[in-house]
Amino acid sequence: MLHTESITSRTLETLKQLMRDETLQDFFLVGGTALALYMGHRKSIDLDLFTLHSFDAPRMRAYLTDRYGLSNAFVRKDTVKGTIAEIKIDCITYAYPLLERVHEEGGIRLCSLRDIAAMKLSAIADSGTRLKDFVDVACLSTRLSLGDMLRAYDAKYRGMSPISPLKALTYYDDIREREPILTLRGNYDWSLIDYRLQDMLAHLEQVYEDFPFT
Repeated sequence: MLHTESITSRTLETLKQLMRDETLQDFFLVGGTALALYMGHRKSIDLDLFTLHSFDAPRMRAYLTDRYGLSNAFVRKDTVKGTIAEIKIDCITYAYPLLERVHEEGGIRLCSLRDIAAMKLSAIADSGTRLKDFVDVACLSTRLSLGDMLRAYDAKYRGMSPISPLKALTYYDDIREREPILTLRGNYDWSLIDYRLQDMLAHLEQVYEDFPFT
């Protein structure tokens, strides 16, 4: 069962409307909001919708503007970003293959936990600027071992060295986006996130029982 308490009722309704729309039938939810719906570890507000197929971005912007009141739009090839009902939304073509089939539940299409884990490690390895990515990987350790995540990363991003996310996982100097972490199960404490990440590196195949919260 999805943890719909992890998003607001407005976000949930907007997401379901988008998922019902035939124009968006190839899009699926990824990122922190998808993970929060799976795990219920924290609140999430953004909607990241990916597709494996190329699309006409200017036409998509026009459609989303007319149908849903998209505002603050940014458009480039295979990318539309903006705001719908005060919710930040991204529609993006993602070139990398899915490791598992898209999961559909409650009218919502989501990519798999393995795909999310691989993408989170990629985000940390590529930039490491978002605090929530580190928190999400630490919480993912209750479902997948770090070894599982690294194997998913290797399978999804062929030719990319798994050493990069290993090194980046405990390098915090580049973190710039420190939005509040609103936990749903326990209280957020960065020292526990750091400890969990360090312990994951020491025990690559361990899956943990609890979230790293107090």
